Amino acid sequence: MPYSLLALISISIFALVHLFAEKTKKLSFVSRGILLSVGGGVAIAYVFIDLLPKLGTRNEYLEKIFADTIPFVERHAFIMALAGFLLFFLVDQSSTVLEKKRNFRFSMASYALFNFLVGYAVADINNPEVKPLVLFTFAMSLHYFTIDYNLSTTHGKEYRSVEKWLLIICLFLGWLVGALFDLPAAAIALVSAFIGGGVIMNVTRHELPKDNPHSLGGFFLATFLYTVILLTIN
Repeated sequence: MPYSLLALISISIFALVHLFAEKTKKLSFVSRGILLSVGGGVAIAYVFIDLLPKLGTRNEYLEKIFADTIPFVERHAFIMALAGFLLFFLVDQSSTVLEKKRNFRFSMASYALFNFLVGYAVADINNPEVKPLVLFTFAMSLHYFTIDYNLSTTHGKEYRSVEKWLLIICLFLGWLVGALFDLPAAAIALVSAFIGGGVIMNVTRHELPKDNPHSLGGFFLATFLYTVILLTIN
């Protein structure tokens, strides 16, 4: 099967998660907490055990490309990861400084960018940060479940009726751009780092609030099991 089709299937799974995550509200509070925490645990294990180590090895490539033009080149991947983290930290804090409508628009713009970059990263057959694609798809699907559930809970009908579709469109748009144009390896490495930073912050902000449904046991067990899987395969 052509890789572009496999990538499209992966993106389609993310889109389906966006569409149906809110349906789990029919489950009990405990069941929802377990699902959300499992999603967070798997996503955080992926970032720390798989993504960040790969980004560390990619810094050698980035150094060759940017050594004579950009300072601190040996830290570029991690600077981008920090940028992703800070963007979603701002999203989290913006509710305290922006009125509700502007906060909502800022949140949607940030998640739209995140989705576009995920689609862009998945589309590149040579991108090691999304390999194996099956494990990346599994981890990010659970992460998207956590994101969509919280967006639907926080913003309600306004998110479900319009903005959810914007996020889905951005996923496919990113995939389309990646499928049509050759992607520089340096750009892919930086995009993947940004995604990783965003995942870290999103997991943190959705797991820490005590009024969110969550399961400490589910989070730690999912983190441990997915770490074992990643270490065994890699």
